[in-house]
Amino acid sequence: MRVSEKIWVFVLLVCLFSSTAAVAATDPATCLVIGVEGDPVKGRAYFKSAMEQWLKGQRSEAVESYERAIIADHSILKHEDHGMANALLEKYRDVNASQTPALLCKRAFLENILIGNLDESIEFYEKASEVAEKEQIAEMAKAEAERLSEELQYLREWQASVREANARLRRKDLEEYLAREKREDLQEEVEDNSLELEELQERLAYLQKQEKEVAEEMYTSVRHAARYRRRYYYPGSYQATGPDPDAQNVPPGNWGSDNASNNQQVPNPYSQQTGSGVSGKTALYRYYAHRGSARRHQEKLAQIRAEISGVYRRIAQIKKASKEIREELNNNAVKTDY
Repeated sequence: MRVSEKIWVFVLLVCLFSSTAAVAATDPATCLVIGVEGDPVKGRAYFKSAMEQWLKGQRSEAVESYERAIIADHSILKHEDHGMANALLEKYRDVNASQTPALLCKRAFLENILIGNLDESIEFYEKASEVAEKEQIAEMAKAEAERLSEELQYLREWQASVREANARLRRKDLEEYLAREKREDLQEEVEDNSLELEELQERLAYLQKQEKEVAEEMYTSVRHAARYRRRYYYPGSYQATGPDPDAQNVPPGNWGSDNASNNQQVPNPYSQQTGSGVSGKTALYRYYAHRGSARRHQEKLAQIRAEISGVYRRIAQIKKASKEIREELNNNAVKTDY
């Protein structure tokens, strides 16, 4: 056989094989799967007829034409079908529909292509493989079921990884939110402590001033009480060196009784006595008055000093707490790794 004859034989075989594949792809009795090439010209013609019938209200005829169009050319599915694809799927889902291998493949194909229901698509491809009498249809259905099973497994693994990633992001967002809330709370606590510390320092300055004034008044009363007691016991030893500060009034006190307090200065009942010195009952009265005043100042001074001690303790607590909070804020800022 010459070379030219061999070439013609090869071309004839290729044409024969191509026509056989095209017939298998467009044959209604074959198994409809993704990736099998059909007859685009015939598919477009069927699709045009289906659209015309659908718009005229001929729904059954339109669905039949649309089915032929899909079988002839799967790419028809990328065009707007105005609901014919769903109508065709409902036709295959009818419980009274025959369960031939071709129809099972068609339903499996549309379940996958139209709504992405891989589980049912695999199920119907497997049924088609089981009931098919032709080995070619059984193998096509089985191969498509296996391919879709692998795709479904990959999809499930991908969905699991997406869910895990989303869960990590949610946990991260929650941790960041809680950390931010904690930082804000700690910063607010530091600000509150600073305000309280300022108030305590102002209060401490006031109490220290009060302490000094009350202490001076107490020591003055103690000195006066000691002086008048000496005058009472040693009346002749008094020497007038200046005006008597208690000539007209005596300090707040009592009339010889430690429990009869008086919060204001009172007139001196002995202010009209003549003589160069104070002695006798006048000196004794003034002694008790100044002694009572000294005791009241001593009690007040004790209260002031107790409050000062409490303020010092509170200031120390606030400073310690503020230091710990700042350290915690610094540590969180350094250790946070998102």
